[in-house]
Amino acid sequence: MNPDGMSYLDLGDSFFHRDWAHAVNAWWSPLYPWLVGNVVGILKPSMKWEFPLVHAVNFGIFLAALLAFRYLLYTLLAHSRESAIGLGNALPDWALVLLGYSIFWWIALEVQSLYSVGPDLLVVACFCLVMAMLLRLEAGARLMQFVRIGAVLGTSYWVKTVMFPLGLVVLAVAYLWRRSTPGWARGIGLAALIFWCICAPLILLLSVQKGRFTFGDSGRSNYAWFVAPRTSPRNWQGEEPGSGTPVHPTRQLLKSPPVFEFDGPVVGTYPPWTDPTYWNEGLKVHFDLKRQFEVLKSTIPAEANLLLHKRPELVLCVLILCVLGGSLWVAALRELWVFIALPTVGMAFYLPLVVNDRYLGGFVLVLFLVLLSAVRFRTEDERVVRIVVVATFIMMALATAQYTIRVVNHSIPVGEGPSSTEEDLIVAERLRDLGMTPGTKVAVIGDGEGAYWARLAHVRIVAEIMDRKGGSVQFWRSAESVQQQVYDLFQSAHAKIVVASCVSSCPARPKGWKEIPGTSYCVYNLEAQRFSSNNLP
Repeated sequence: MNPDGMSYLDLGDSFFHRDWAHAVNAWWSPLYPWLVGNVVGILKPSMKWEFPLVHAVNFGIFLAALLAFRYLLYTLLAHSRESAIGLGNALPDWALVLLGYSIFWWIALEVQSLYSVGPDLLVVACFCLVMAMLLRLEAGARLMQFVRIGAVLGTSYWVKTVMFPLGLVVLAVAYLWRRSTPGWARGIGLAALIFWCICAPLILLLSVQKGRFTFGDSGRSNYAWFVAPRTSPRNWQGEEPGSGTPVHPTRQLLKSPPVFEFDGPVVGTYPPWTDPTYWNEGLKVHFDLKRQFEVLKSTIPAEANLLLHKRPELVLCVLILCVLGGSLWVAALRELWVFIALPTVGMAFYLPLVVNDRYLGGFVLVLFLVLLSAVRFRTEDERVVRIVVVATFIMMALATAQYTIRVVNHSIPVGEGPSSTEEDLIVAERLRDLGMTPGTKVAVIGDGEGAYWARLAHVRIVAEIMDRKGGSVQFWRSAESVQQQVYDLFQSAHAKIVVASCVSSCPARPKGWKEIPGTSYCVYNLEAQRFSSNNLP
């Protein structure tokens, strides 16, 4: 599990139980959590099987992305065969299939991280579908094809917010691509109408919710967090100069150690990350050239690293094949300029903000596929082409196999691979044994963002001591009177129990804390301690 996944599950619960006020917010796009929420709500898995069920849903999404990729791949194969006449030899079908699948495995298993609970593979599926549909328009545009393009673009916005502005770019570039073709402008206009009709309800919901026009606040919030004024995503109190005045922030109950409370009105396992735009309402975004350049210094190399360094054998393969093709390759690529431009624009959207490889997977997949499908070579170079293709496929297949084995054996460094929730399941079961029923309010010492045990036990975190700036260490090292003050504040937030990671932070646990066997966690029962204190002679 991952922190985003926990929030997606919470939104899915709200949707399934028809809690419309909490089923949509301006941070998380709704289609993925609604899908997961319906499956979980209908099947009602036990605590042990909830996360595996979510991964079964993700595997279904993976299969959908695979089908969309196949659709694009075979569309490119057909286009390559038709356009190769007079432009040299195109890559044989088997060669493009081998290279295409090796790229797909890399993107789906490593870049997108199949184990990550989120909608990124759905974005890959939507983008591949749109690119394939656009390419098929060359064979003869029919109005129904434009309708499908508009429908997929509109649906993709419900999957991820960035697909709304990118959808507008797709429609604009598609218009420029064939604007002189009779009926093309009418077809693109129809696609734009369908796109807008599908996007409009969500835009209206979000705008009414925020009291201003918005198609989603994820881009705006990320800019504020990573560029200017660089505030904390969670528990922002307006302390940064020029950052604005919080409208309804989380409530800071104590400064040292930093204790925050957030009991309502956002419903979720960990409310600060269930809807971060609610708690950050009032945050002012402003352009800062110096800080923007600082961000670009990290985002540009990050994207270049993904394209050129992560799979050097693939880059070398493309370079060799392009050199062999020379002007023939350039001529073939000129016909496909729109399919180079669109993934490039998609990648450029993230440059001013923050780069995470999983955001870029679909764009990288399409980019490499188009570059390879445009390859043209002379007959005398066929043997070299075969050797290069087979060698590249073997190297990429071995690299993907090695990565998969490392994931299975948990040999990937912490933070770079999947987060196990075995301990969290034990903690959740222990909380149930202690009488913590679903909906019980709890507190945490340490960030609640990754408290997967809380989701499994279906309890609600209403207060925390953040690890930021050593908050939990401050607590463990503080005097007994300060610790008691923290307990009282947790109780004032209606928390019944406190959960903390005790191995590294608390080598000598204070009185009242009990270790959960088989885990690195310990608990402090606020109600039990209050009862024993009230009964002291």
